[in-house]
Amino acid sequence: MGAINEKHIRVAVFPCGSEIGMEINRALGRDKYIELFGLSSVASPGRTVYQNCYEELPFITQPGFIKCLNAYIDDNKIDFLLPAHDNACLYLAKNRDQINCKVLISATDTCLICRSKTETYNFFSGHSFIPEVFKLEKISSVDLPLFAKPNIGQGSEGVAVLKTMSDLQRIIDTGVDYTITELLTGNEYTVDCFTDNEGNLLVASMRERTRAKSGIAVESKLIKTPQVVLDIATVINLCLKFTGVWFFQVKKNANGEYRLLEIAPRVAGTMGLSRIQGFNFVLNTINLALGKKIKVITNKINDACVSRALTSRYILDYQFDTVYVDFDDTLIFKDKVNSELLGLLYHFKNTGKKIILLSRHETSLEEALREYAIAPELFFKVHRLTQIERKSDYITSNKAIFIDDSFRERYDIHTNCAIPVFDVDAIEALW
Repeated sequence: MGAINEKHIRVAVFPCGSEIGMEINRALGRDKYIELFGLSSVASPGRTVYQNCYEELPFITQPGFIKCLNAYIDDNKIDFLLPAHDNACLYLAKNRDQINCKVLISATDTCLICRSKTETYNFFSGHSFIPEVFKLEKISSVDLPLFAKPNIGQGSEGVAVLKTMSDLQRIIDTGVDYTITELLTGNEYTVDCFTDNEGNLLVASMRERTRAKSGIAVESKLIKTPQVVLDIATVINLCLKFTGVWFFQVKKNANGEYRLLEIAPRVAGTMGLSRIQGFNFVLNTINLALGKKIKVITNKINDACVSRALTSRYILDYQFDTVYVDFDDTLIFKDKVNSELLGLLYHFKNTGKKIILLSRHETSLEEALREYAIAPELFFKVHRLTQIERKSDYITSNKAIFIDDSFRERYDIHTNCAIPVFDVDAIEALW
């Protein structure tokens, strides 16, 4: 590994299609000095957000993974590799000396402890923030209800509330190694943390997980980190060796006391909520690896929250070089600029496509563009049609698309020009 060009840093993310990989893309994708490369062993959503996406890696459990990974690293001159899944974190931490670039992950012993609930609880046994842990063979009906979670797992996969001895028997029958603890009934929180190269805990940003789906916080809100949680963060940071980004989760018991759920030496999928406070955990992990002194900005934003839902990303098997677009009720909607469409048009211009405005606007289009502060230079050509002219007569490219709110206009183009046509509700597919 040679000297890193800090004006052009090449960062690979594996696996890029996880929620963690998506957050890494959001955190780094607009940095002027970073070029991102997404890696995966399966087809994944990563291909929709990573411009450089390679999905042919073997699984980490298969022979040849490191050889294939190193070939990609060498071919693309990768500087840093960011793990984006718990299994990848541990595997890459264990094998970092065999990988041809720097793996941005904490100490291997730390990753080993964090990957196992049993190891985590044993390591911190004696601390008041550890929940009461029950041995499987000693549980009786008087202990119930209890909470069971796979010792090695992520999210809410395989979790169960044990209300009866039959519930206990069911998890025994699975053959999975479970960690069984007291049932924590209070609110759940994630604390996004950052530790510098000297072991100083620089950030411990707390957010409440107000709604979760498949173990992912799809609704979360920032709250002020109470001193008792800062104390937990301090203990964890002193006992384990972290480098850069990490997080832990706590939940309140029936008495309102915080108990540790788990620790992870990686980016969290909803870390963007803490990131808006002014501290980019992922970018600063890279800065740390570059030997830079880390400074902290904390915006005074109160009651910030995030609500996440499924986002649609499309892959269209159609190549085009020209975009024909309407003005009234399309680029302009209810007397306001359609900012989603305008942003898309600038995206098209950035990728070298010609944009042609076709409109039946009653007055001067040049004046209308000025009125709405739309640069006329955005358009390769501007055509104002009469009411009797057909827009299809102005379509001269057969490698084009047409965007218009009018079904009549779209039907004309579809019938006579044989190019794809889109209403404004469908433009999300064109990014």
